[in-house]
Amino acid sequence: MIQLSTLMWWMAIFFGIIGFLRGWKKEIIASAGIVLMVFAEFQFDSLMRGTLFLALPPGQIFFIQSLFLFGVVFLVYQARDIGGAHIRKENDWQAGLLGSLMGAFNGYLIGGALWYFLDINEYPWENFFIAPTINSPAAQSINLMPMVLFGGGSGDVLALGVLVLLFFALVVA
Repeated sequence: MIQLSTLMWWMAIFFGIIGFLRGWKKEIIASAGIVLMVFAEFQFDSLMRGTLFLALPPGQIFFIQSLFLFGVVFLVYQARDIGGAHIRKENDWQAGLLGSLMGAFNGYLIGGALWYFLDINEYPWENFFIAPTINSPAAQSINLMPMVLFGGGSGDVLALGVLVLLFFALVVA
């Protein structure tokens, strides 16, 4: 059985490789969209659970949240070139390394968001996902999920992250 914390970090590595290939300009645009989605999901979670998803079982809520996440990830990674953000040149190692860091951050956000959805829905599909046991590495890593780490109760850090990444995506990139 794979620990959920391991899955989250493997997604960060996988998206880091993708970021190295795409370059930092495309990855920062993707980061802005993913951070905006994570912020919206965190801020409107109580509204969605209290009204829209009230009659749904936790497994379906997890499926809808994951589908929304994958839809946003697909859209931001398929976005057209904005502001000349094209695939990096072969010998541009600086853009590749910065893209790798941004891609790893994106993978961390995506993997952490999936784990957060599982956690708040109390691990609905027990055949596939098991809640972390006490004192396991996954249980110790629960506080490293992006929505828990950056959310901090009110979501102020996530809101600041949205503003900073949108600034970078629109002005710098």
